[in-house]
Amino acid sequence: MKSKIRVHGKSHSRTALGIINAYLKLYPDTTLSGLQQAFPKSLYHKSHMDNIIVPVKETQGHEKMFFEHEDELIVLKSGEKLALVEIWSKDDFAAICEHAKQYGIETAEEGTKPFEKGSFVLEYLQPEDVQGNDGKKKRKFKWWWLLLLILLLLLIIIFCCKKCCCSDTCSNPAVEDATPVLSDTPALSDTAAKDDDEKETNSLITDTGDAISFTLPDGTVWKIGKNTPEFKLFTFLNTPDAQVDADQTKGWIILDKLHFETGKAKLTSESETQLKNIAMIMKFFPNSRIRVGGYTDNTGTDAINKRVSTERAKVTADKLISSDIAANRVSYEGYGSQRPVCPANDSENCRAANRRVEIRVTQK
Repeated sequence: MKSKIRVHGKSHSRTALGIINAYLKLYPDTTLSGLQQAFPKSLYHKSHMDNIIVPVKETQGHEKMFFEHEDELIVLKSGEKLALVEIWSKDDFAAICEHAKQYGIETAEEGTKPFEKGSFVLEYLQPEDVQGNDGKKKRKFKWWWLLLLILLLLLIIIFCCKKCCCSDTCSNPAVEDATPVLSDTPALSDTAAKDDDEKETNSLITDTGDAISFTLPDGTVWKIGKNTPEFKLFTFLNTPDAQVDADQTKGWIILDKLHFETGKAKLTSESETQLKNIAMIMKFFPNSRIRVGGYTDNTGTDAINKRVSTERAKVTADKLISSDIAANRVSYEGYGSQRPVCPANDSENCRAANRRVEIRVTQK
């Protein structure tokens, strides 16, 4: 059977408890007898009980063998509370993991999911097949519908406010009720990397756009500008129809808040915030992979531009890897002064726009 839920557990016993809870997610109308038939005593060879899952009241005298804390109990749809045997040998654990596959439940290797010690996490691989407590299948929520609705509401508010002002019935109404979480900052500068005596300047300011609130997969509500790289990355990864372009010159997202110390490939402290945001988004999409590209303006030699852009791309990639992103999910390359976003390169603002670090999704 195709896997529908993957169980991440800190230990064998917690993973076994997660398997039973995953089964109840898939089959919420299961009764005690049905659960005992689905996971028979034969899976656990050392138990002196007739079943490995029993009502809490039947654990008296055997409390040390069963999960006994309130948050460890198995609760049926009827409200009945059950207890599962807690101590699992290597062979018994392997048996229940193999047995669970027939129900569409698989287990992950220990340590593949960050969570508090002593807990388990259920990863829904086929959300549309997971049933709720009412027995009905849950439909996967389309986040982009929510984003479109918010955008539509903002457009209606702006239209109404402009109409009101034109008729002198109101004055300067506020459209936004808060500022974006991430503030505007200058783009990168490479000037001093090529000449230590030349002072680094940069007057380019990016526009983060209107602030939009949306909910992350873990339930966290995030308010962020719609022009920010975090918003663009999350929207692309969270949109099923969005595909990785075969043209490797397309799909790049500028990391507008990355800065390096003068003449060095060392990130400033304020730059790390954006990279932590990027790493957090990648953790929500464990199959995603990105490529980091470093760029310079055209004021230095090709050799220097290539070296500086490569070093800074590597530093950026290393920072993501240090945030618990697997190394095989992040690649990097320095492109020097190639593909300028401001081809003229005839002013400081123009050159500042070309000095940048970008990321591109290579796999969803």
